[in-house]
Amino acid sequence: MSGFKTQYHYLTLVVISEFNEWKVVLHSPSMMIQGTHQFTEAKAKEHAVAIARTYIHEHKHDELPVLGEAAWIPTAPEDWLIWKA
Repeated sequence: MSGFKTQYHYLTLVVISEFNEWKVVLHSPSMMIQGTHQFTEAKAKEHAVAIARTYIHEHKHDELPVLGEAAWIPTAPEDWLIWKA
């Protein structure tokens, strides 16, 4: 498996390529959200950011700025613990 991660305020967004699809997980110390499977890296990243924005700004109504483009970096070995949880 390989993938990417980024931060959106207090959420960590992770997209992982697994066989022919991309899986999406968002997490913080107190919660985890699984997105729907996507079929391209770009769509998975877009989906993860959309979920984060919806959760923070519409569901939680947190008064935080809407962030621009995410700075994605490759996942590291410690990210697999989150993925397998």
